[in-house]
Amino acid sequence: MAGAKVWNHRVWWLDILVVAITGCMSCTAQEAASVDLTQITARMELRRPAARAGDPTQHHGSIEHHRADCDADNQSLVAQTTLVALDRKEYEVGEEPKFEVRITNVGSSSLPIPSSPHMADLQPANAGEKFAYSKLTIELYIGGKTWSSNTGGGVTLYGAETHQGTILTLQPGEWLEVIGKGHIRYPENTSPILLTRDPMTQVHAEIEIDKAETLLTSTAVATVSKQICWTQKQGTGLEVKITGAKAPP
Repeated sequence: MAGAKVWNHRVWWLDILVVAITGCMSCTAQEAASVDLTQITARMELRRPAARAGDPTQHHGSIEHHRADCDADNQSLVAQTTLVALDRKEYEVGEEPKFEVRITNVGSSSLPIPSSPHMADLQPANAGEKFAYSKLTIELYIGGKTWSSNTGGGVTLYGAETHQGTILTLQPGEWLEVIGKGHIRYPENTSPILLTRDPMTQVHAEIEIDKAETLLTSTAVATVSKQICWTQKQGTGLEVKITGAKAPP
């Protein structure tokens, strides 16, 4: 009987352990933050340094160089992107759907996520000083059952470790909710025959996180960015009906 009592105690402690672990898992699966970009006017305009002797007098616009050369997924940094909601079930090309996207850390390591809409806040006091930051791009992909294209528009969030409150660290199980507006464009690279056979009825969201550096002069802006290597898992999309998708002349 003594042996039976010892075994029962072991089973009892095992049950407690299982309940505790299950409870912890449910506790960590929670929303860490929510950003509603439809209620915010983003501060995006960057200050230019004063012109110096010898500077060009004509503005040259922006120069961007982007590298997306991840050779392999980072198995410890894993996020799942889910399109949770759209404001309607029917749209026309040219309209701006309001969407809700959830980015969940489903990996084993903490995941830093840019969470500020205000890129201008990251610029240093010296407008001519190069500054580094991270940016999170959320895009809506529109398609049919056999194809998709990033023609739904999207939003961008920014952050830098040097600016408190602009980087959100998601622990495993935590998520960031982002509400924003897209812009539905005609998928010009998709065959009209395919669109007729497999029309636009599906929407899902995808994200990209980049490290970037920007330098401004009195006449130009130069940005170099590189994609952060991590593993992205695709959550479920939503069914919609999109009309007015006529081929451009």
